[in-house]
Amino acid sequence: MSLKEKISEVTFSNEVGNTKMVKIANLLKNSSSNIYAKCEYLNPSGSHKDRTFNYIIEQLEKRGEISPGMTLVDCSTGNGGGALARCGKLKGYKIIVFMPEGMTEERISQIKSFDAEIIETPREKFLNGSVEAAGEYARIHENCYFLDQASNPLNREAWDNCGKEIVKSFDSLGEKVDYFICAIGTGGTFSGIAKQLKIYYPDIITVGIEVDKSAPLFSKRHNKEFKHKHHNMMGLGAGVLSSNTDENLVDIIETVSGEDSWTMMKKVIQDENLQIGPTSGANILMSLKYAKEYGSKNIVTVLFDSAWKYYSRWDGVYPEYQNLNL
Repeated sequence: MSLKEKISEVTFSNEVGNTKMVKIANLLKNSSSNIYAKCEYLNPSGSHKDRTFNYIIEQLEKRGEISPGMTLVDCSTGNGGGALARCGKLKGYKIIVFMPEGMTEERISQIKSFDAEIIETPREKFLNGSVEAAGEYARIHENCYFLDQASNPLNREAWDNCGKEIVKSFDSLGEKVDYFICAIGTGGTFSGIAKQLKIYYPDIITVGIEVDKSAPLFSKRHNKEFKHKHHNMMGLGAGVLSSNTDENLVDIIETVSGEDSWTMMKKVIQDENLQIGPTSGANILMSLKYAKEYGSKNIVTVLFDSAWKYYSRWDGVYPEYQNLNL
């Protein structure tokens, strides 16, 4: 299916959330543990960020801080930009997305398909440069609002419902969750879900994942000097520990390599027929590790975004960032 056909599949409906939960079967044979994955990539724009931006915009409207006709700006490597552009078009906002140079053409095309504007920022500063540029743009332009998903606590709140949906699914199975395993980007998804799961399952163990080349929380926990390096896990490892990451909700922090995550992504696509992206591959990779190490456990994780957003970089290489001294 072509990129244009894939983008045309994105619906303008407002049906976000209540995504299905699937059991990983073929990659976990002869094990007494179970891995269940919440299919957030099935949200309308093809990623979990639909929940984030729908909620942020709805809450800001209720507060009277924004209203249709205004310009909304934020920074993103692509998933958030696509979700924001979709929601903004539905609700009547002008959208400007600040993105680091070199993101996938699929993400860029999707954002533009919703009539949003993209302003690329220098790759040397990666996402930090996009955050700075978005904030400055909103400061000097009238009728403009910087949503700031990385620091906005509404991001974390947006995931309360997802946590409750997971609880409901396990209640229907008559089971409980033993481990929640999820990669940390802005931290909103992990923290929002983990908060709810810890309410319902006091004995649950939560496992956060960072990419090994940009792991601020892992470095902090292990008394290591943190240094951000180039990696190919867009959406993770922005180079800072976001304020939306509630460290008290992270029982264990692990790291994965981008190369292993991309390999696992392709195995999941092939063996489980789940059309996911590489950060979801990281979640499945770590879930399999825990399933094999600890028997008779129920593990839940999240599948963030769709494989089609990465076709132009299917080898997992972002040449703009190779040998770049960040």
